[in-house]
Amino acid sequence: MLDLERILRKIIAYRFKKLRGDIPYELISSQRANMNRIEQGINVTSGNFVSDTLLDEYSKYFGKSKPELIFGNDAEIENTLCFMFLQVFVKIIPDVKVPDMQYPFKSEEFQDDISPDTYEKFREIFTIFGDYYRWYKIRRFEDISDKDIDVVSMFKIVWALLNKKVVSSFKVQVITEFFNDSEPKFNFNQINVKFNLWYEKYFVNSIIPEFLQKLRTDSIFKMGFLVKDLIDNFIEVDLPKSYLEDVPLEEFYLPMKNYHISFKEDISDEDIEKLSTEIVEMLTRDTSINGLDDIKRIDGEKFFTEFDFVTDESISFVDETRRVSAQSLLDSILMTPDIFDRLHDLNSKERKIPGLLTVNSQASKLFQIKVNEVYLQQIDELVRFQNIYINLIKWDELETFL
Repeated sequence: MLDLERILRKIIAYRFKKLRGDIPYELISSQRANMNRIEQGINVTSGNFVSDTLLDEYSKYFGKSKPELIFGNDAEIENTLCFMFLQVFVKIIPDVKVPDMQYPFKSEEFQDDISPDTYEKFREIFTIFGDYYRWYKIRRFEDISDKDIDVVSMFKIVWALLNKKVVSSFKVQVITEFFNDSEPKFNFNQINVKFNLWYEKYFVNSIIPEFLQKLRTDSIFKMGFLVKDLIDNFIEVDLPKSYLEDVPLEEFYLPMKNYHISFKEDISDEDIEKLSTEIVEMLTRDTSINGLDDIKRIDGEKFFTEFDFVTDESISFVDETRRVSAQSLLDSILMTPDIFDRLHDLNSKERKIPGLLTVNSQASKLFQIKVNEVYLQQIDELVRFQNIYINLIKWDELETFL
């Protein structure tokens, strides 16, 4: 549970002490002991730090509303909520120094018992930053983790985008609930209950989804969502180490006749005539294939054997299974010429790995490692471009962006 009461006790102690100044306790209320306790920030067993009666007396004496005495003015409410969310934020970032907020907030006073369920819901906000999600899903597990992401600026950007919506919702759904006709008296010890209900019902289930939905349409922040999608759906970060060295490769290549002719200066007319006749014979021969016998027939055919200026570069018929280096095979796949980008045949007969999806799943895992390398390069580029674009934003425009 997020402990807003703990924060408010410190704020109220400071506020009440400053308000009273040198005014004698008795002029404000007869509850001297309670007033002194509050100024020292000491709670009571019931948790009702400020009673409704004493709050009413302070309100009448100083001419301030009860909501303002407990929660402060708009600027103070914003600062309180900012600190509350900063406490959640430090749970989801690298271990870095977070600058202290305005007095009376200090980073060493952060709540340390925030539940994972609470801060994991908060984490979703920061998926708008590709740099953050790359660290969270990939780099924090590396031996040399890149912890130099600018988490402080990330929080400031998010808070600038959200603060008006958050403060407005908090005032309506929390503060107003304490001070209306349906509440006979103010109960300080119910603040945490109402605040955490607001956090789940309004902040998590309404404000965050609306925030993310709007930013998905922005050209700068949508890059963060793209990075998240690539990492979540295309990269496998916990692949087991593969000890696979070779795989069985079924190869089936039809014979292909190919000859290189190097014309000599002293070639005779007779040789030219013979060569021409044999070329016509080769081009007009029966090349239809209706079975293995036809393949073997074509494979065994020889042409231009009597000419020393013709080199046979034909490819022989291949129908065999051999073991090949798994690493070399994958390298050859990734280095396939670009011309194959224009081919869409998904049932090529030339090469097959038997059991690729079952008994040879190690081969597919090794391939995933190679695919990871390709996607990681794309992710790094997206992060780089997004960071450059974010640096071009004027921060004073963030509050009116959404």
